[in-house]
Amino acid sequence: MLQQNPKAQGVRNSFAAFDAGRRPRDPGEILVFTGTDGLDVYNPSIPFESAGRTVIAGRVESRDSEKSRTVFFELQGDVWSPIPGTPELPLQDPFVSFFRDGLVVGGVNVEWNGNELVEYHTDFYKGSDVFHLERFLSGPTFMKDIRLLERPDGRVAVFSRPQGQPMLDRYGCIAKIGFAVAGSLAEVTTRFIDEAPLLEGHFLPDEWGSCNQLYNLKNGLIGVIGHESWGEPVDGVFTIHYYSMAFAIDPETRGMTPSKVIASRDCFPAGPQKDKRSQDVVFTSGIVRREGQPSVLYCGLSDCQVGRLVIEDPFLAYESL
Repeated sequence: MLQQNPKAQGVRNSFAAFDAGRRPRDPGEILVFTGTDGLDVYNPSIPFESAGRTVIAGRVESRDSEKSRTVFFELQGDVWSPIPGTPELPLQDPFVSFFRDGLVVGGVNVEWNGNELVEYHTDFYKGSDVFHLERFLSGPTFMKDIRLLERPDGRVAVFSRPQGQPMLDRYGCIAKIGFAVAGSLAEVTTRFIDEAPLLEGHFLPDEWGSCNQLYNLKNGLIGVIGHESWGEPVDGVFTIHYYSMAFAIDPETRGMTPSKVIASRDCFPAGPQKDKRSQDVVFTSGIVRREGQPSVLYCGLSDCQVGRLVIEDPFLAYESL
């Protein structure tokens, strides 16, 4: 099942296979956030434990703007509330990675000139907990969706996502996923990320996607929860379709499973959308695996809410390879 550079099956075909195989299950739910003065919270990290609290990092912004900040929220009953004393980071789409000596929180730092986007890059912060974070690394300019995973032997798996005009000029596609393994976190530099060799077989030329959360699987493979996407003009608006997906990779051989869709926007209750193009968007955060139980998927919905969905663990099949 692991293949070197598998042939891309296409996002629309992957979604069709998912749609045809759905089983009735409890519908997804919308998470409730408080303490943001009416601003939206979306595209969060997965929940994690830090400083004795259950925490989510969430993207907070006005419905009519993309000028964001990342806020750390604590679960109190059924509501997520800001944690006093934690930093607010100038980031979009936060994520978290776990290391032996603490945690790494990252997100997209956007530079604005008024309302005009000038450039963006991914910033990384590390510390013992969410109260003590210091920035230590910035990714390449105009690259989102960089993810890190500490391996059992202390090496660090790095997934990148080059995109834009250079990819169109060189490869005739919107984006690809890059992958490399560093000897340690100290070896992960801007240049190392930028030079990660590209993987093939994820997306057709007019599609895009990336990795959102990484997992060490029991058999040594790396499990990836990500998203895959395509767009089309609808009534004069370029409408985007984002789905949650999963695949696995052997870090030694770079052999991969095909990616598979694991959730779509219609798995969740209907709700508001940020703009006309974003109704069919599930921006994946990742899953929380539960031994002997279904997993729980977390994601942003339509660029203005956060959803939670109980799903079958997508990695169980990969751990038996």
